[in-house]
Amino acid sequence: MKHRFWASYLLAALAFLPFEPVGTNQVLATESVYQLAQAKAGYTQYMLLGYNETKRRNYRKALLNFQQAERLRPGDKYATSAIRNVTSYIQRGKNRIAFVPGRPGRVRSAGTRGSCFQAGQYLIPLTPTDKEAQRTTAEHPTFFFYLPQTSTTVQALEFVLRDGDSIDPLYKGTFKPVGQNGIVSVNVPADQPSLQIDKEYNWTFSMICDTNNRDKDSYIEGTIVRSQDENLSLQLNQPTTDLDRAVLFATAGFWEDALRTLANLRRQRPNDHEVEKYWEDLLNSVDIKEVVNKPLLPCCTAQK
Repeated sequence: MKHRFWASYLLAALAFLPFEPVGTNQVLATESVYQLAQAKAGYTQYMLLGYNETKRRNYRKALLNFQQAERLRPGDKYATSAIRNVTSYIQRGKNRIAFVPGRPGRVRSAGTRGSCFQAGQYLIPLTPTDKEAQRTTAEHPTFFFYLPQTSTTVQALEFVLRDGDSIDPLYKGTFKPVGQNGIVSVNVPADQPSLQIDKEYNWTFSMICDTNNRDKDSYIEGTIVRSQDENLSLQLNQPTTDLDRAVLFATAGFWEDALRTLANLRRQRPNDHEVEKYWEDLLNSVDIKEVVNKPLLPCCTAQK
């Protein structure tokens, strides 16, 4: 069947060639088109099979398919991310979900230590690494941060998203302080410009301790990039549960989507121990153990 398909494909391609004696270069070009089309079809097939086996939690079969896809496209970011993450599932055994960044690293202190922290407390971004941009499929992503206990009243929270190194912010939101320690989330509103595909954006999140002296802010920063994996999208369009979606996002290397999906489930099903275990496994896999049991706080809505 496959040979019949490719024979038909080749005949269709030849039909559009000029009617003249066919030279060696034309034959080679036609063969090259055929090989490229065959490789693309094979890559897509292996990625879809890999995602499908991942959803079924058959990680060894998933790994074999992702490895085949990577052989057809050496260094492909989606195949290599899937190989890293599926391998971690196999190694960790009982973990329901895990994430392995391409360049591991953790942010363990704020960019500037303000005057409102208790000793040994600091802001923590819920990101997998500080060495590379976190990836998302969302046009308007959500960012999560752990706010520590403070010794004085925080006057405001601020989130700024910039297009690369642009001075003017793409989005800037100022929020009321929440008054307790826990995890807050900042969503880029739908009426703001969408993130463009394959473009990196810089963000900063600040706890403003003294509005008269912004040098005392405690802040953290990072980058995010929107990507599009067509094969993942095809798999996600199939009937699937939210927990399956979280695993697929994590496997494909989309941290923001995986974390957001699980955070929404935690809010919807606060007493669901299975959701709680997925959340714990995901955060532990990137060494954010200290915030696993922290509450998700109702924040943040921009002040008028």
